[in-house]
Parts: sequence; structure tokens; C-alpha cells
Amino acid sequence: MIRGKKAVVFAVSCAVSAGMCMTVFGAEASFDMRKKAVNLLGIMTTGNLNSNVSRAEFAKMLTGASEYRHVTGTAGNVSVFADVSAAGEYASAVRTAASNGWMTGYLGGKFKPDEGVTYKDAARGDMALLGYSNTDFSGNIQENRMAKFSELGLDTNIERDPDEVLTREDCINLFYNLMKAKTKSGSRYGSQVFEMQYTSDGEINISSLLDDSLKGPKLIDPYRRDLKDIVPFSLKNATMFLDGEASNESDINDYAIVVYYHEQTKTIFAYSSDGENKGASEGEIKAIYYDSTDPFTPVTVVLDSNDQEYAEDGDTFKLTSSDLQYLFSIYGEFQVGDDVTIVWEKNGTGENATYTAIDVVGDY
Repeated sequence: MIRGKKAVVFAVSCAVSAGMCMTVFGAEASFDMRKKAVNLLGIMTTGNLNSNVSRAEFAKMLTGASEYRHVTGTAGNVSVFADVSAAGEYASAVRTAASNGWMTGYLGGKFKPDEGVTYKDAARGDMALLGYSNTDFSGNIQENRMAKFSELGLDTNIERDPDEVLTREDCINLFYNLMKAKTKSGSRYGSQVFEMQYTSDGEINISSLLDDSLKGPKLIDPYRRDLKDIVPFSLKNATMFLDGEASNESDINDYAIVVYYHEQTKTIFAYSSDGENKGASEGEIKAIYYDSTDPFTPVTVVLDSNDQEYAEDGDTFKLTSSDLQYLFSIYGEFQVGDDVTIVWEKNGTGENATYTAIDVVGDY
């Protein structure tokens, strides 16, 4: 290893890094993560959570959650409702929502854009996006629609009567639920419209939304141990995770080795050597093992870190991504004797547990 030179971060690819960082949530995503998902999708801004949502605003949210989100402008020269200006901010969204049957107007050709959107009208909009119409419900259409709405999980974390007006917080939950729900044809709405992916728990894998906007990996200075030196935003309202669990600035400063962050949503993902299922290990490379059928493709790397349970001769990490395999190959950056930090994910338990390298930070 060449000593005396500054550390260089090898971001294996943000998609790989994000996959590690963003699959850390439990069986049901926290509200903070729901909010961040909806924000990243561009469906709505997520401030003023207790404020009511108007019908015009909801029409814009529906459009932003649909396949029309990229082709619909903010203004036009035609209005389908007498009380919606053709040049107004919401004219195009109202026209799109009405023409697709997501929302309906009132007698007299009015839309009542400034009135609050009721739960039953919002439910109609969501169900329409999923491919349902009035003809799918016999008898009491509204009652049966709401029953199907609940069956699909669209009411998760929303407690409103049908005629109550929704708040912005309600709409965050509503649209997050929509992304997880199955369409009438049986596919997940989010994967169909946004090509998103899901965790094994059925939650949104937000890495599919982040692309290159997730920054990292970045090493915490072991002498200063100050998160403020790494992230370019205030930590006051930031959401933080350490080894996949909700955390805080103090714990990250005390224990973290590697940090990733997303500036737009002020979210921080940190990893330490104490993680149970996700974490980071630092040490010298003891060995690099190659595929028996391909002498140019490394498949495992061993560090002298001994952070893994049952490890006696160093910690072993599987190399499954082509990017990491290249970095540890004879053509790459790392060789036996180099000091590196590996971000990893654990699979299995006990002596059968395996650790897969997700990202690497090293000295150059």
C-alpha cells in the first residue's frame, strides 16, 4: 500500500450504494420515509402537514402520480370548468384529472377548486389510477369502492370519515400506499408507472428513486468524529439511520465509520462495525480469492478486521457486483496489504451467515 496519500472514496456506483443504504427499513416504513418517498417522486411538497388539501391541489397530485406527470404543463388555453382559469396554476392538472375520470365536477360546470378534497373523492381518484371505474362496483358504489380501497391497503395510516377533508399528511400516506397497491390488472402501481422496486417486506425501495443524488460513501474522521464536517445541510431536521436503525447525531458521531447522505430529503445513512445485518468493517486485506473457473474474477475478499461472529482468521466478504469484482481484481485498485473499509450486508444467521460487500472505501 502507498502510504502518506489522502484517502480516496470509490463509489462503486450510486445504484449499488443506494441499494445498501435504502433497504434498511422495517416491515412498515416510518412516516419520515413515506414522506421522503412521496417527495422524491415529485407528487407533492411535504411541508405544512396539518394544512388541508384543496381539490385543485389534489388534481395536481393525481397528475404527478400518473403517467401524465411528464407531459402535462401547468397552464393551457382551454378550461373545462367555469371556475378554473385556463391560465391558472392548476388548470392543466384539473383538466387531466377530469378528462381521465379521476375527479368529477359539480352542477353548473364548476369544479370548486378551492374547496377541500374529501376522503371519498380522494379514494375515487386513487382507485381510478389503479384502473377501477364505477362499473366495477355494484349496489352502493361509494361504499363498495371504499371497501375495495381498504382491501388494497390504500387506507393504511389514514383515519378519516368519507366526507372529511384530507390534510397534506393524509395525502402523503395516500400516495405512498398507492405506490404499493396492485392495479386492477394485478401489477404494482409504483413498478408500472415509476419502475420502482420493493423490499422483501413490500415497502418501497427508495434506492430506485435516488439515482445519482445519493452522496457517499464518506469516511468519518476518527479524530474529530463530527458529522457536520461531512453533510452540507443542517442536522436539525435530518432523518438519520445507523446500521439500518433510526438513530441520531450523537450515536453516529460515536460509532459510525462510513456515511451516505441525500441532500434533498436531508437523510443520512451511516454504518459501523457493530451492525447486526448491515454495517461496515475496516482493516487490511489479507487475501483475495478467485473463481475456480475464472482466474480473473475475484469472488471473496478477506480482511483482518474480525468483526464477524465466528470469524477466527479474518472477515470474509462475497463479491457479487461486477464493479467490486473489478476493483479487487488484478486490474483494479486494491491488492493484499491495502487498508480498506467495506460496507456490507449480512444474509443468514449463526455459522451459516454470509456477508456481501456492497461498497468499498480505501487508501490510494
